Amino acid sequence: MLLTVRFLWFHKSGNDSPDSPMQSSFDPQEQCVDLLSTDRPWMRMLLRKRERGQCVPALSGIFKAGDEGLYSSALFNTLQKACGGDIPLDVLHDAFAQELRSRPLPERSAYPLPISRFVSGKRQGVRRSQSVRATKDSRPELSPRAQRYSVDLAERGLSKALSKRSRSNPILISTFNPILPDESAGSSWTQDLRHAHKFEGRTGISVTATELAALSIILGSPLTLAQMQRGSQEKSPQPTSVFGLSISGSPLGDGRYHISLKQHKRSLSQLPAKGSGYSTLYAKHIAAGSLPFSLDSKSISSTLITRETLEAVKLGKCLRTERSSASTSAAQFLSMLPSSRELNFHTFTESTASTSTSLLLRSIAELPFTGGLVPLASMPLVSTVRFVASAGLPPARLLQRLEALVDKVHRHSPNLQLFGPLFESNNAGLLFRERERLGKLATGTVTEESLADKVARMHRYITMLERLMALVPDMKQQDILFAVREATQKEIERSYEDAIAAASLGTNNNSSTEFQVFPAPATSPSKRYSSLSGRRSKRSSVSIASAPSSPCMPVSQETLTSPRSSSTFSVQNLGKDLESVLKTDLPFNIPTIAKVARLVLVAWTQSVQIVAWEDGENGLQFAGLDTLPRKMVMY
Repeated sequence: MLLTVRFLWFHKSGNDSPDSPMQSSFDPQEQCVDLLSTDRPWMRMLLRKRERGQCVPALSGIFKAGDEGLYSSALFNTLQKACGGDIPLDVLHDAFAQELRSRPLPERSAYPLPISRFVSGKRQGVRRSQSVRATKDSRPELSPRAQRYSVDLAERGLSKALSKRSRSNPILISTFNPILPDESAGSSWTQDLRHAHKFEGRTGISVTATELAALSIILGSPLTLAQMQRGSQEKSPQPTSVFGLSISGSPLGDGRYHISLKQHKRSLSQLPAKGSGYSTLYAKHIAAGSLPFSLDSKSISSTLITRETLEAVKLGKCLRTERSSASTSAAQFLSMLPSSRELNFHTFTESTASTSTSLLLRSIAELPFTGGLVPLASMPLVSTVRFVASAGLPPARLLQRLEALVDKVHRHSPNLQLFGPLFESNNAGLLFRERERLGKLATGTVTEESLADKVARMHRYITMLERLMALVPDMKQQDILFAVREATQKEIERSYEDAIAAASLGTNNNSSTEFQVFPAPATSPSKRYSSLSGRRSKRSSVSIASAPSSPCMPVSQETLTSPRSSSTFSVQNLGKDLESVLKTDLPFNIPTIAKVARLVLVAWTQSVQIVAWEDGENGLQFAGLDTLPRKMVMY
């Protein structure tokens, strides 16, 4: 250090003129301060890099990762804190990093360096299998687990056999099977990073209007967009989403807006079950009336369900797909949201020979198994799904019968507690009141219901479907899932035929309408499927009274959300159809599970929130993105 100071002193003194006074100092401390001065260019570069902070995934990057199936909506259920109030951005990043840690090792090793640093820098949550105790200094500490070693070889062999048996019999078979992209495709979300800054001691990043719109759709809280208009200083109550979260915005002094997630208390009936969540990709598309059906290395292909599509489906017309641009307002809004790939839209048009009708039916049949039962959907899409899946029958008390089926599955193994705290023994009174409320919904006595209650109910139905598949004996998991998906496809095809027959009988009782009979899908590779399927049940007849008066009449919002106004229903209805399933002993066979999946689809059309995109539609409306503030930060 002394040699360095002496060299610098002589170097400076050599550059000075003889007539100039000596300004150098022999103090080493003063020389060190001069070296670290902020006036030097290299120090300014270091300070500028330090002020930018660490690179973290942007909100758009997190949404793009959801497009590729890295996580489901269950990620947002983990954001709840015990203290309540605002949820920092770090909590969302911690939950996302936890999802990345659960990915396979070859996939994680391919992440770029900023993502690897992000994952390693975030704290890991405590494993559920370990208990946590508080020490004297109020620090949580993992309780030590005693290791037990058995000398008895027979006992060791028995424990290995039991562990192997438990691995072969899963508790649930996941229905979250998103459309997977090509393996050769790059992950665009890993490049969508932003430099983090410190705001009031918290880590924050800048957000855009399109990111905020995508977050609102995924959380099911789009009304927040209209409450954060530029120049509005008034605080209005924020609507809660399906996860007890709301998006709050408050102006800052420098012209920017502070965006934060606020936590709200949920009732016991709104707490989630243990099943799979929905896909964020489907949440964005279905809210805009788009049904995704394939992904490649560059694009996401989907079909736009419009009013014209609904009328053609009700008439039983043969359909074919055509490439289309973002012609509708919903498609234009969807095109502006963050997406991992380019969007390729298609539309259905009438054709003399059916080439794509089976594509529509398969896309509808895949919704329960790809995370497609989302909180928001467009009116034409919901009407189309309900017409195809209901077989021309009214729902009647379908929701009550499905809740009874959930209770039947719960009583089969109550120790697992799969359906949330609502089905705990000490909440029997609350469960009884919930069933009474569903009865009032069926008769039309109650017409309003919160979106959180609807999504929690659908989560219980998905968990029930996953448990029914897990109870199927003598089959592998992948074979069960494949068989149920193929059987559901056949159920949807038969239901569509019955719906067209009911519509034709309602239009003209004396004339018959020809409709397309679709070929059966490929059979399952498992030979055990035939032994479980049993004899195919006869197709139920359709009465004229249950058919709509006009097949091309658009379904209104009241028709979708409000059942019959009277307490009596027609003899044939979907609730009555499910009673035979309730009398069947567990485990169910494959066709019965497929029938339950179809009825869950109909229940979703009664539980989804409608988004209004066109004139004359009633539902939630999304404000224009230009009404949002231009500069926003989230922390």
